[in-house]
Amino acid sequence: MARTQSQGQDLRAWLNDYVREQGFLARYPYYAYVLASVLPVADPSVPAMGVSLHGEMGRGGRYYLHVNIDQLMREPHFLRGILLHEVHHIVLGHLAHPKFFGAAQPELMQLAQETSANEFIDEPLPEPVLWQHFERFGLRAGQSTLERYEKLCEAKAEGKVPQLARDTRMVDEHRFGEPSSPPPSGLSETRQIIKDAIDEADQEDEEQQKKLERTRIAGRTPEQLLAQLGGTGEAPRVDVDWREALRMFVAHTRAPMHTWSRPSRRFPERIGQIPGRAYQQRPVLRPRLLVAIDTSLSMSESELSEIARQLRPMSELAQLTIVECDVSITRSYAFRGLIDQVKGRGGTDLRPVFEPAFLRARAADGVVYFTDGEGPYPDQPPTIPVLWMLTKPSAFRCPWGQRARLSLKLRIKLKT
Repeated sequence: MARTQSQGQDLRAWLNDYVREQGFLARYPYYAYVLASVLPVADPSVPAMGVSLHGEMGRGGRYYLHVNIDQLMREPHFLRGILLHEVHHIVLGHLAHPKFFGAAQPELMQLAQETSANEFIDEPLPEPVLWQHFERFGLRAGQSTLERYEKLCEAKAEGKVPQLARDTRMVDEHRFGEPSSPPPSGLSETRQIIKDAIDEADQEDEEQQKKLERTRIAGRTPEQLLAQLGGTGEAPRVDVDWREALRMFVAHTRAPMHTWSRPSRRFPERIGQIPGRAYQQRPVLRPRLLVAIDTSLSMSESELSEIARQLRPMSELAQLTIVECDVSITRSYAFRGLIDQVKGRGGTDLRPVFEPAFLRARAADGVVYFTDGEGPYPDQPPTIPVLWMLTKPSAFRCPWGQRARLSLKLRIKLKT
């Protein structure tokens, strides 16, 4: 910490020296690569350290690491843990993802973010906010930030007050004025930082690369982080005409219509003055669809990211219920504009989604199933139409349902 004794020092050089000379790089290589992309600035207004994201001319955004030099000099043993904490805020998208802004309960969102930023940190932290402090409200290990926020909101709605049993201070600041939305292209900047970390890892020697295969950031691989940060405001990479693709799911319902061809039952004597009513089939132009996502290990992170990006244009044409499934259904929920973190990553079984009881309970007009097709399927088709969106060129043997390829090189083409 000798280099932090003067605010006139080169903080950039100090940070680079610290992560390379203090054993930080050897133990936390991906973290060191992420920190190489942020700009440190002296800032006595933060408790110890903080991170901010600002839009800049000529680029989508820039991350700044705010450092309270005097405070860190008083408690240098917390430095490593706080650096890990700040990196978690960055890679989890807390400053860049629209889903973390405009929360109805901002104080609960703050708690959810802090628990996620502190999870998977074994280094000392000054009185950290941990998910275990809120276990009685349903918080568990491995949950996403949004899952924890929703659990805390449910507890508050039931009259419970999610708060710590003891006073705890935050070690950082990462809102800086509580902006209502992230900087434009801030999400792209965050993804680029993670991609740069992956590129740095690719340049390591073979032995170091083997070690990196077991390394995680915030409990996830860099590829998993990219998948979680994809598919929100970003445009799909594959050009899909969803209006045409979903035409097969347009449902019909028996609806009344006025007609002059029959008298009114209430006023039969007023023929030609009051129309009667007849019933006919009318199209429901916004069908209710089950969108099943194959979350098995054979689905790559890039495939899952593209699927997430496709859901937004789909949701403009249909009411979507998302079903995540590997060998069994892991989650089912109404689509609210984003996919946060998929569950599963085991084997593949395409059959659970088509269980008659499961389909009846959702009252769907059809199923769109995103999969690589590498798994068993039901022998008999369901009573509602099915569109298989296949992510790999391998042969898919299921004899029923329509199918299409989701490929970066091919425009969607339906096949019967």
